[in-house]
Amino acid sequence: MRLTQLINRLAPAPQAYASIYDVCEPVLRPEEPLAEPGKHLRLLYRKSLRHPLLRLFVLRGCRHPLLPMARIGRYHEMLRKALNATPVHWRNRVWVRETFAPLAELLDKVVPPRWQLRETVATPRADMSRAELDETLNCLARHVFRVWDKDKQDPWFPVHAQACLPGDDTLSGEAFLDILAGLGSFEQQNATLLFALLRCFLMACPAKLRLMRKPYKGLAEPLRKLGRITHRTAFYDAIFFEQLYTRAVKNHVHPEEFRKIAAVLESLVRYIVVTSSEELVSPTGGIRHPAITCLPVGSRGQPLCKLSRRHWRLKRKLGFGDYVPDVDTTFLALSMARKWLLFLRNFGLQADPELKSACERFLNHPWIEIIAEYQVGSGHATNPPTNKATRPLDYYGAVPLWFDKPFRKADGSVVREALGNEICPGHNMDILESILVNRHAWRALSGQNLETVHRFIEFHHRAFKSGNFRRESAVRFYLPPTYVHYAGRVWDVFKTIPEEEKAVLDPEGKLAEIRKIGLDYCRRELLGRTVNPFDAAQAVLALVLLEHEPRRDGLIAYGLSVMRQALGEGLRHPYRAYEWTLVRTPTRIIVGSEVATSLFVLGAFAEARRYLYGHERVDLPLPKPAAQIRS
Repeated sequence: MRLTQLINRLAPAPQAYASIYDVCEPVLRPEEPLAEPGKHLRLLYRKSLRHPLLRLFVLRGCRHPLLPMARIGRYHEMLRKALNATPVHWRNRVWVRETFAPLAELLDKVVPPRWQLRETVATPRADMSRAELDETLNCLARHVFRVWDKDKQDPWFPVHAQACLPGDDTLSGEAFLDILAGLGSFEQQNATLLFALLRCFLMACPAKLRLMRKPYKGLAEPLRKLGRITHRTAFYDAIFFEQLYTRAVKNHVHPEEFRKIAAVLESLVRYIVVTSSEELVSPTGGIRHPAITCLPVGSRGQPLCKLSRRHWRLKRKLGFGDYVPDVDTTFLALSMARKWLLFLRNFGLQADPELKSACERFLNHPWIEIIAEYQVGSGHATNPPTNKATRPLDYYGAVPLWFDKPFRKADGSVVREALGNEICPGHNMDILESILVNRHAWRALSGQNLETVHRFIEFHHRAFKSGNFRRESAVRFYLPPTYVHYAGRVWDVFKTIPEEEKAVLDPEGKLAEIRKIGLDYCRRELLGRTVNPFDAAQAVLALVLLEHEPRRDGLIAYGLSVMRQALGEGLRHPYRAYEWTLVRTPTRIIVGSEVATSLFVLGAFAEARRYLYGHERVDLPLPKPAAQIRS
């Protein structure tokens, strides 16, 4: 009797409100799935939400105050439909919206905390000497090269991806349904479903939420030390190329540092243009062309992206092995290839002849005609965006993220847009910059190609004019300061173009208006409130590239001082790892690294060094029209 009483006292009392396991366990554990999507859902549930650490230390006892036990039947039915779904069900937008409406309603009741701690500051008008700039640049260069040289056999810059389990704060119920219906693979849809459910329960339990995410100063979120997946992609390398290229071309550097930068640039170009390239065919014109993927594989199927074998096996086991080359990385690479060839020519440098030939072949395609097949408003109806996650942007003139690449499954079905296809304005700014850099070779100044360029400019002009560029939900894969920084990269090319060409490319002065709006944002909103060193780097890059005046009024120097004062915050690195780019599905995943922060700060200091104190700038002339472009 006493033993029975003791057991009864120790046993947990019946709970009035449901936990995530009350919702999932009665369906996803005992019931047998009828098709492959259900089998994958069960496997993913076991590997994610039932992970021992998450189950025992975070989600145990995490109950939703708006979900009484008596009312969870509709969620059981929702999961039961998902467990028994076929690929045909998942491709049916009406079925998706009707089935997961209960979860969308629950998402709409989430009230996210204030993560970004930003207070209004009276921006001090600081100043920074040339010696301080040079000292910081030398410190950062040493760190960057030390990281690069760590792997003697195959040097690279590591970048980390980290899942933020509370999810993305732009995920409303309507956005969730739109994204879920727009994903092209049931694997991605299952993951988005489970992480959305997890978001609802974590956000309802403040004590457990603090274990997963904490408020931070500034806009870019710092990465935690644990739970990182380290890897390499051509996308990261192309951006890193830009920062080192800036240092070499726009500053006086010691010959030894210049030689080191030149060697790193050549290695980055090889990884991007050769290792990460694959062949595609455009969806309408049937034009064969190379494209750059972020997950290249070797001849034996091994990953070439520095992903660990464990993570690679897990990725494929969970059904996330299909990866499509993206237009942004490809056009970043095209801009980089042109700049590298000009860099070699203008400095009289020698490089691998085969790599130079590979770059020339890569550039020698009708790229504006190819990208026009994907552009909204171009008259082509192929490969449109499959979700509208970045509304209220007007998509006219923009290009979705992914190239067209179908995957044929074992059952004979064909999957397209496995990750969904959406519009990111930052990526479209990269495309515009690449077109301006290559405008002569790609015949951008006349005919339908010119119309394509005009549509790109119109898209960005509307994004800035409307103020939508300030909205994190609209910018999608970047934070707003990065989009403004990339607008600065476009302006930095545009200002060097002859006046008669400017009048053809932008007859209404829309890029000048974008410049004005971007500068006002940096002055008033970005540096007018609390920033961290990564935010400050984006602000300084934007201010310099957009030509803030008066340049010596102390505003740029203030941004530099924020970065300089933060030196040493990263323990063994000058800086912490900050969110540089991100994805928002299947959950919020932030991407950055300590060396990535150092490279952006290096680029900011290099640009500021040139802008504030001058130097012998090497203006790279653009090539004249090619005699013939392969079509």
